[in-house]
Amino acid sequence: MAKVIFTAWKSKSELLDVRNEFYPTSSCEGPDRRAHGCAVVEAWKLRGNVPHHVEATALLTDAILHDDAESNSIFSIRATYSAAFCRFVTGLVDTKIHGVRRTMFQRAMDLGLPASFVELRHEATHREPPSLVVLRKAAQRSLEWLWDNYWAGIADASYAPVLDHDDGASVKAALEDALQPLCGADADGQAVSKKRKRDFGVSVAMQLVSICNVSAGAVRLLSEVLLERGVLVPAGRKLGESLNDSFREWDPVLQRVAETHPSFLRHLTEDMVNDLAFKNPADAAESPLSEAMYLWLSHILTHSFWEFHRQSCPQSYVIQACDESQHHFTKLLSRHLKKQADGFKKAPSSRSATKNRVSKDKSTRNGSSGAGFQLSEKLQQHGWGFVEKWDNRPLGVVSSN
Repeated sequence: MAKVIFTAWKSKSELLDVRNEFYPTSSCEGPDRRAHGCAVVEAWKLRGNVPHHVEATALLTDAILHDDAESNSIFSIRATYSAAFCRFVTGLVDTKIHGVRRTMFQRAMDLGLPASFVELRHEATHREPPSLVVLRKAAQRSLEWLWDNYWAGIADASYAPVLDHDDGASVKAALEDALQPLCGADADGQAVSKKRKRDFGVSVAMQLVSICNVSAGAVRLLSEVLLERGVLVPAGRKLGESLNDSFREWDPVLQRVAETHPSFLRHLTEDMVNDLAFKNPADAAESPLSEAMYLWLSHILTHSFWEFHRQSCPQSYVIQACDESQHHFTKLLSRHLKKQADGFKKAPSSRSATKNRVSKDKSTRNGSSGAGFQLSEKLQQHGWGFVEKWDNRPLGVVSSN
């Protein structure tokens, strides 16, 4: 006998429509529909039988939409994020609801849920709400987890491209389609605003990761597509212009791919330095593209934002390539990386640095330092001075004198 399953939606197309509103596709050109998706899920809850993953997606998305300091207080924003995140985690790992009783960490391990989610849920429930930075990051990671563990499993041929594992052209085409929302212009040639790019950043990163999961060669091809399309460098950029806006826009996307596929960062840095060192024009010092490659490599290989991921970067190869093909920007990059490496070698150990700092503090307090003695003189002119004998009477004790 066939098993009957009741759902809150009439057809799978309705569920897919809501998914596309929560996770916009690369071809989406209309307004932001996430608020409408939250309203639809709220209506479905009145009918019942709404999966927890669908409800949690709506709650987390609504919390992100609530994140507006001009309209809402910081406390209410933190409270909304905390409530949505706790509801998401508790609905998954609370074994009191159903099944054999196990600890939340054991249940999270079974589901593939990061243990940090359970820890953050405990903190938000029993202590002060976490900071906005932590909550925003947790909400994004939660939506990514929900995509990988629920939404991506809903069959939809029109959403996910059918990839031929042996056909690099089809993989490249899929990667280019996924990158389209961040390429600077939509299908009509209209410039995409910075706010819209930020909204699509998480969705684009997840699509790139999904493609790389399906095709083994996609990680290598993604680096080629990024450089061939020139999406990491603003169109019409002139020599000397900053790339800080591009760093802020692309760092989260590139890091999301590197977290899942560490080899991606190795391919990207190798391709960048090859373009910089071996494909440079004769007048590389006056080339905006060569300068952009130098700035990107310097950012990835030296900025603290990429410190955790740099272990997969071939820094020795980058230095060797720069030394073999020397021009203005390769000399700058090689000198910068060698200086950083020498700084790490010469840096004192943490114990000796702490000891030196303590000794310096003591000498300053005792007046042996010239700067400390001058400072005490200035303070003494205003009635300040060192206490020769400290009176450690408890608070509330009245002296007989």
